[in-house]
Amino acid sequence: MERTFQGLGMDTKGFCWGVVLTVLAVSVCEGESLPLPINGTKWTQTVFPDAGQSELPGEPAARMMIEPDSPYGPCLVVGPWYVGQWGLRYQFYQRLPMTTGTIRGWYKTDKILPFQAEVVVSFYAGDRRIAKTRFDLEPSPAWRRFEVAVRVPPSGTDSLSPGFGLGEKTGGKIWFADLSMDSTVAPLPTEPKPALLSRFRPFLSFPESKTFRLQKDKDVWWLISPDGQPFYSVAAVGPSLPQADPIPEGLEAVQRIRDWGFNSLAGWTNPERWAKVNDVLVAQGQLALPMFAVIESNTIKSEFDWLTDGSDPGPEGHRFPDPFDPRFESAYSAAVKKVYAVLGGKPWFVAWFADNELSHDRLYRRVWSRACSETFVQSLQVRYQNISRLNDAWKSDYISFTDLSLQKPLPSATDDTQMRDYLAFERKIVQQYIETTLRCIRVIDPDRPIFSNRFMASDIGAYARLLDLYKPYDGIGVNLYPANRGEGLSAGETAFLKMFYDLTGKPILIGEWSVPAVDSGLYDPAQPQGLDWSWNEAVIDQSRRAMQARRLSLDFYNLPFVVGAHWFTWQDIDTPERRANRGLMRIDGKPWEKLTEQFRQVHASILNR
Repeated sequence: MERTFQGLGMDTKGFCWGVVLTVLAVSVCEGESLPLPINGTKWTQTVFPDAGQSELPGEPAARMMIEPDSPYGPCLVVGPWYVGQWGLRYQFYQRLPMTTGTIRGWYKTDKILPFQAEVVVSFYAGDRRIAKTRFDLEPSPAWRRFEVAVRVPPSGTDSLSPGFGLGEKTGGKIWFADLSMDSTVAPLPTEPKPALLSRFRPFLSFPESKTFRLQKDKDVWWLISPDGQPFYSVAAVGPSLPQADPIPEGLEAVQRIRDWGFNSLAGWTNPERWAKVNDVLVAQGQLALPMFAVIESNTIKSEFDWLTDGSDPGPEGHRFPDPFDPRFESAYSAAVKKVYAVLGGKPWFVAWFADNELSHDRLYRRVWSRACSETFVQSLQVRYQNISRLNDAWKSDYISFTDLSLQKPLPSATDDTQMRDYLAFERKIVQQYIETTLRCIRVIDPDRPIFSNRFMASDIGAYARLLDLYKPYDGIGVNLYPANRGEGLSAGETAFLKMFYDLTGKPILIGEWSVPAVDSGLYDPAQPQGLDWSWNEAVIDQSRRAMQARRLSLDFYNLPFVVGAHWFTWQDIDTPERRANRGLMRIDGKPWEKLTEQFRQVHASILNR
């Protein structure tokens, strides 16, 4: 199947998986800046179409061009981009003979959201690309200087190639000019200046209540404990405990959790086993560890449909359920009742997360699951009354609404009546999902806070369209794994979190975050698993990991709309499928002492103010 990408001046058959690069046949002296000339011979356009999806007539798939004039000379222009996956960028046509370095240039954006604009670096061993990593650029409508430091190459790297473009589909675009790279990297400070605590903490207690609740005081949001105290949740995932007798190992883990300054248990903690540990703590006259619970649609073992565009239900593990399917509400309600039976009467049960990392990517196309499609077509019948009016509006020729259902059409343009109908129904899908999940929880637990689905750092354009619908939740869950390119949160990461608050007005809880390091021994590209995706966020060693975790803890705390940040996870991952340095503990069960010591200190400064 041949596909022409409008504005690219190229045809592609199937996937354009990569580009052919040659090694730059020059030596790069230490500190020497190597220009990346912007002309048509020095750049390759990388395009990744969607497998199995045809480009519909009139749909502008992607646009890329080189403009001759800007305040900084010729510039690369990337966007808009509507069809494809993984990325759209200009890749420098030669590999540079360096493994680390600093990329510099100027950029500006138009209608770009956080995490959409990016610099991508591909790493090579010989002719084989072994990994790539990305650096996000904060939206900037005016020309801005940027500097990207490439500090952590995978082992075996002997050359690299930079690319510039978009990491997500968008109607916006980005310009890049005056690009260069040199082999030097400014070192990060070995003793970073400590961040100051700027969050205002209430001096007085609040009224007591039966459960935890959320409240804003002087423009700062807090969880409020049942005894009326402001509560900022720094949580760890409780380790897996034996089913037969979880108490001994659980009490030992509690001692460690508290010693490291964590004050609560994150959402992936096993409710049944850890409830028994908390009950023992209370019986001994100690305080229980406050606990959160997650309901995850993708792990509910029940038959209900997932949204689909007719062939693709979305990414495995993150599919969006069909909220019009009555089996979804029944299964979701059963999952809630199972957790409530264990935690419902406990004053230390803090809050619910309604779901985890549901993909919101192009939900407007995924209307053709059985119940959803019936509702969609019925809504079209109500709007247009007869198929002739719909055909006039859509410039189509369906015989009947039944014919439309059988053909399962997808919107064919970015801004026409058909697309507007799909986008309007997309909002109804999300609204139905929100109403269903809230109803299922509140019917049995009306007073406890409910946080939304824990959003991923992706699908940014969809979030911009849909986040306002999530206002009925008490708070918003966000899973954010920082890129760790400098100290603490980047400007783009802060802007990303602020976008959620600005569009919902509700406090945010970070449901997952962590910092990995390459000296853990878990990031060897020669291993059968290859490099885990977490390598893209890895720092150089455990000392830097500990310092970064400390700084991020403070940055999260200082955001007035954030009410907690939950570290993921308890122990590193080393399986035949995956290897990742995400844990507080090593694979051998010993703690990462530099990390846990920094947590002990920073949590004391946060919680003992």
